[in-house]
Amino acid sequence: MPRRVEARAPTRVDLAGGTVDLWPLYLLLDRPLTVNAAIDLDANASIEIAAEPGWEIVSRDRGASGRVPAGASLQEALAATPAGLSFITRLAHELLASGPPRSRPTALRITTACRAPAGSGLGGSSALGIALATALDRFAGTGLGADQILHLTRAVETQVLAIPTGEQDYHPALHGGVLALHYTVRGTRIERLDVDTAALRERILLLYTGVSRNSGISNWDIYKRYLDGDQVVRSSLQAISDAAHQVRDALIAGRWQEVGAGLADEWAARRRLSPAVTDERIDALIAGACETGASAGKVCGAGGGGCLVLWLPGDGVRGAVEGRMRSMGAEVLQFDLSASGVQVTET
Repeated sequence: MPRRVEARAPTRVDLAGGTVDLWPLYLLLDRPLTVNAAIDLDANASIEIAAEPGWEIVSRDRGASGRVPAGASLQEALAATPAGLSFITRLAHELLASGPPRSRPTALRITTACRAPAGSGLGGSSALGIALATALDRFAGTGLGADQILHLTRAVETQVLAIPTGEQDYHPALHGGVLALHYTVRGTRIERLDVDTAALRERILLLYTGVSRNSGISNWDIYKRYLDGDQVVRSSLQAISDAAHQVRDALIAGRWQEVGAGLADEWAARRRLSPAVTDERIDALIAGACETGASAGKVCGAGGGGCLVLWLPGDGVRGAVEGRMRSMGAEVLQFDLSASGVQVTET
C-alpha cells in the first residue's frame, strides 16, 4: 500500500446538450447528444497515511473538516463529519471499508479541493468525485476500471443529492478533451472530437456570476414536467439535443460562426425548459456581452446561477467584452482546455 496517492481531474464547460444526459430522458429523445470540453479548473484529492487512528477528512475549498473514528460504520462516519462532506465520506467508506478488516487502513488523512467555484455549473463535484474515487481505488488497490469508477461515483452522488443525476460531468474528468457524448440503449458512446483547440479557446469566455446554483432545482423541475407530458419541455429538450449536433458538426469542420449559432439556439431552447434556468441577472449579462461583441452566451450546467460561457467571434472583441462583464459584477475565469483526464501520482 502506498503512503500517499494524489489524483487530479479536470472540470468541464458544456457547450451544448446539457440536461440531455439525464436518465431516462435521453432514451426518449432522437439522437441524444451532449458536447463539452475539459478545462483545467481541476479537482484534487489526496490520500495519505496519518499518525492518529481514524480518518481525518479536510475539504480545503469548503473550509470544512471532520474525523471519522477507526472502524466506524457508514452511519457513524456520516454522523462524525459535517453534512457538506457527506459525498467524500460516503465514497471513502465505500472504497476503504468494504474489504477484509485486516486490509482496511486505520489512520488516514483525506484532503480535497477544487479550483472551480462551488455551485459554478462546471461539474466540480463530479470531477472531485472522480478524482477522489480514483485516488481511493489506487490507494486501496481495488483495481476498478474507468466505467466502474464512473458508475460508483455517480451512484454515491445521487445518494447525496437525493435526485436523479446526469452523467456528462464524469466523462471529461475521466478522459479530458473535447467530447461528444452519444447516449444509447447500450450505454454512452464517447466521441473525442478532433478540434483546433487553440482556436476554440480563443472564442470562449467563461464568467462566474457570483451566485452559487443548485442544479437539483432546475433539473428536477425539467425531469418531472417531461415525464408528466409537458410538450414545451419535451420539444425544448429535443431542440437542445439538436443544437448539440449543430455544435459538434461545426466544431469538427472549424466553422466557428456556426458554433456560435448553435450555442444561441441551445440557449433559446434552454430558456423554454424551466423558469429556474435563468434570471434577470443572467439575462442582463448575456445581453450586455452580445451588445459588446459576443456572438452568444448560455449558462453552464443546469443554470439558475453559477457560470456563463460566452462565444466570441474571434475578431479582437475579448478585451471589450471582459471589461463590460467586470463592470457588471461578473468574474472572468482564467482557464485552459485539458487534453487529459484524471491523473494519478503515488509515493
